[in-house]
Amino acid sequence: MRKLFVLSEHDLQEDTIKALSQRRWSIVYAKNLKTAQALFTQEKGPLVGIVVFPEHRTPGCDAYLKQQVIALTQIKWIAAITQEQLSQEATKQFVAEHLYDFHVLPLCIERLVTVLGRAYGMARLEQELASKREVNAPNQFGLIGESPVMHSLYRMLQRAGESDVPVLITGPTGSGKELAARAVHDHSSRSQDPYVAINCAALSPSLLQSELFGHEKGAFTSANASRSGYIQSAAGGTLFLDEIGDMPMESQATLLRFLEDKIVTPIGSVRGKHVDVRVVASTNVDLARAIQDKTFRADLYYRLAFLTIQIPRLSERGDDIVLLANYFLGEATIDAGMRGLRISAEALAVMRHYAWPGNVRELRSAVFQAAINCEGLTIRPSDLKIPRDDIGAVRCEMPQEPAEKHDNVYPGGGRVIGTLRSARARSEKRNLEYALERNASNVTRTAQELGVSRMTLYRLMAKHGVERQAGRFRG
Repeated sequence: MRKLFVLSEHDLQEDTIKALSQRRWSIVYAKNLKTAQALFTQEKGPLVGIVVFPEHRTPGCDAYLKQQVIALTQIKWIAAITQEQLSQEATKQFVAEHLYDFHVLPLCIERLVTVLGRAYGMARLEQELASKREVNAPNQFGLIGESPVMHSLYRMLQRAGESDVPVLITGPTGSGKELAARAVHDHSSRSQDPYVAINCAALSPSLLQSELFGHEKGAFTSANASRSGYIQSAAGGTLFLDEIGDMPMESQATLLRFLEDKIVTPIGSVRGKHVDVRVVASTNVDLARAIQDKTFRADLYYRLAFLTIQIPRLSERGDDIVLLANYFLGEATIDAGMRGLRISAEALAVMRHYAWPGNVRELRSAVFQAAINCEGLTIRPSDLKIPRDDIGAVRCEMPQEPAEKHDNVYPGGGRVIGTLRSARARSEKRNLEYALERNASNVTRTAQELGVSRMTLYRLMAKHGVERQAGRFRG
């Protein structure tokens, strides 16, 4: 839920509260500056606020009202104001200089939601940029990396931002597909409009239509009020369909109908409404294989893949591992209020030679854990929670001859055995077995640690022949 601060002498009307709640806004009230400041210090995420000006006061000439708004500059304030107040020159100047936007009373929910969404997006963007500046990491499109594969990715993101066609983002779990989707939106002509993300794997067929298209009051037993679905909430902006490859077949047919005509018909309604929205989807599933296996519709694939962007594995990104490790260390020290931590050269070498089957997400987790658990101010190899026998198995320069003819030892430790592909497969299998053992064979906890869905974990177990023996693996 996104936090919405309301600075007002009175609560918002009940229908406004209900409408904002349905659109995933959590309302926090503050009657005065002292209360607002106390609440603000407890929040770390992007902050948006509504300041409701009493009709009997002139905002532009009221020193106390000015103080309340100006003192909390990190909040994107939106004024709820009467037309008469807005007609005064002092008020116009105050709104233009200190507020993100304004809304003339009475409140129009649809317009208010749009303005709040834009303000939240801007607050989030500014917060991300401030964080990146503090840790001084080179980045483009909100992504960190200087390797050749990343520069190729930046060129594809630029093309996607300049177009308005559907985009399919593919890549392994934890590689940054959602960040890439956000970059496409932020660098498109729709950047000032809503960005709405949906986890397709989490939507059951029975809930999909209601969640996507919404419903009318009384459409079913628990429908006590009308509700707009995800698609309408993204109108004018971008709808991000995460893990589209895990969507059940019956749900795929429902989504395909919308993509063909862009018509949304809420449950219980007989009239559809055209919604202008750009669709960006992502998956870690091989959709070509899924189509052959009849678990994914070919016609849906063609609707989604006008432009395809492949996110590289972390193990393909060379020195980006060092850049990312230091960036995440900066994040960890900021979050924990620590300063002066560093990563030793030996630990960086271990990171460079590890396969990172969980990709960037796994690296971030490893750095955060090491920062919290290390003794002293230096992170050493022993502080990294990664399998030591995999060091050197992947990150090395391969000779031109077939690799199986060689048995070379590299400074990072370990041996190069077989081809790069087989070494990576063995590394991935060992990491999978290691994670299952670390979590007492609990599938749910293992999937959470690796940052994958249970379905993906089962797929990896099948791929590497890690059998689900009776009584051994627990969900």
